[in-house]
Amino acid sequence: MTVSVIPNLTREKAADVTVAVCEALRGLGVCCQFDRALRSALPPVPGAAFVPQDALYRDCDFVLVIGGDGSVIRAAKAAAPYGKKLLGVNAGRLAYLCELDPTELDRLSALVTGEYTVRRRLMLKAEFYEDGALRYEDTCINDIAFARGREIRLVDIRVKANGKVIADYIADGVIFATPTGSTAYSMSAGGPIIEPTADVISLTPVCPHSLICRPYIFAADTVFEVTARERDTGEQVYFSCDGAESLPLPPGGYVRITRAATDALFVAVKPDNFIDVLNQKMEIKK
Repeated sequence: MTVSVIPNLTREKAADVTVAVCEALRGLGVCCQFDRALRSALPPVPGAAFVPQDALYRDCDFVLVIGGDGSVIRAAKAAAPYGKKLLGVNAGRLAYLCELDPTELDRLSALVTGEYTVRRRLMLKAEFYEDGALRYEDTCINDIAFARGREIRLVDIRVKANGKVIADYIADGVIFATPTGSTAYSMSAGGPIIEPTADVISLTPVCPHSLICRPYIFAADTVFEVTARERDTGEQVYFSCDGAESLPLPPGGYVRITRAATDALFVAVKPDNFIDVLNQKMEIKK
């Protein structure tokens, strides 16, 4: 068995956790491999292999990420086209998407014994069109957010679902979230908390200038089209996938949002359910 280990070495504890993870896996007879670009950055890891980046996700049985939620999101997006299962080990703070803490590495034996479950997580695809041409595309695990720029002014955003206008939002923005992303930016904006394996997409307005504007829940096969309507304010609308680089959405252009062709595959080795994890990570007291 081969496990590709993806450490975020900007995290203070990531190097130590990486060594501990590899020691635990080596004791189970598992081979660890890393991106060869990390060879000089890592402390000595006995028995580890260093491979080209294109082989990192292709030639493995599992992907193991050491870091926080951002690290897990990036790796999950890269692993999904290969159908690889992913497990996160927390080397950050909240790390809602990480299955294990560094004190729980004994549970890695489940990868060898098969005592784990695989939880599929819906992803979204964003395609930006301008002048009839596809200019940009990306996938996301958490959300696609549309927001205003530097000026403290409202933006005017039109949202269509399956060709029908749902609403014209005069707001700070709108968020399209997966169930995984429902506990991230969308939750902070007042969106619903959704069970992670549900096949739905949520639409949450951010600070709408309305007394009756509420979040929506749509079927996962819904096709959305988002446009920025011209207003006298001249405020620019931007969009971003999973909090990555923001791109302008000019009037006349539009973003098409659909379910991605592949799901992310997360490994669960503990019996905790969704509510248990939510309460623990968010420190919600019953």
